[in-house]
Amino acid sequence: MIPQSMYMIPESMNMIPESRMKIRSLAILAVLLASGTGLYAQDLEDVLAEHYRAAEQEKMTRMETMIIRGKSIFTSINLESPFTLYRARPDRIRVESNYQGSGVIQTYDGKKGWIYAPAMGIPEPREVTGEELEALLNQAEFEDPLWKYKEKGHALELVGNQARDADYQLKLTPERGNAIHFFLDRKTYLINSYVSRQIMGGTENEIEVIMDEYRNVKGIPVAHRTETRMNGQVVTTVRLEDVDFNKKLDPSLFEKPAAAGE
Repeated sequence: MIPQSMYMIPESMNMIPESRMKIRSLAILAVLLASGTGLYAQDLEDVLAEHYRAAEQEKMTRMETMIIRGKSIFTSINLESPFTLYRARPDRIRVESNYQGSGVIQTYDGKKGWIYAPAMGIPEPREVTGEELEALLNQAEFEDPLWKYKEKGHALELVGNQARDADYQLKLTPERGNAIHFFLDRKTYLINSYVSRQIMGGTENEIEVIMDEYRNVKGIPVAHRTETRMNGQVVTTVRLEDVDFNKKLDPSLFEKPAAAGE
């Protein structure tokens, strides 16, 4: 989502299992940023200004809805899952995916989130809360994760060797949680990747999300391929097949899913 950088891209099943949900939550991110001081901070603001222009962030703010179709490929278990994601401002979302031949639906209507997944032992729509809801809400973000960072009360700095590094490296330290390093291409100013460290099962792991194959959709660059690696090993690849903006969406899409037979 995202996406553009982070506003992309569901790994379409944040309910399978906990470690994959955390990876997916990171991949779809939508959070976080901040400020700096002095001459170095001015350099940071210059880089961000170029990034916002490249990502057409102002144009993105005029997009009221978004539809994404694609597939998630879970490498470790050799599973491919097609998905369709619907977003509507300010924070409504619906994700339809397929798990081993059975449909999975997740929705958020602005007040409550739901999941319906009969093949995963959820035969009736169930309300989601806590980390599960947070992971779903992360997918509802329209904006670039670096947009309006000062309003979010986090810390952001330009790090690394600016004369030698292949990318601009921005270190984001959120108010809560681990630091995230964003890497911006020096020519395009679009996000190439971002890296964080996450605790899963009591073990610290490096999570890297690589974003490429940018294509313009209504003048907005969208990464059509996102690869997530854990400790250097590919765990998930998301490929987008179709993206569209500002299509009229029925508000009922985001309500509690209907169970079979209803």
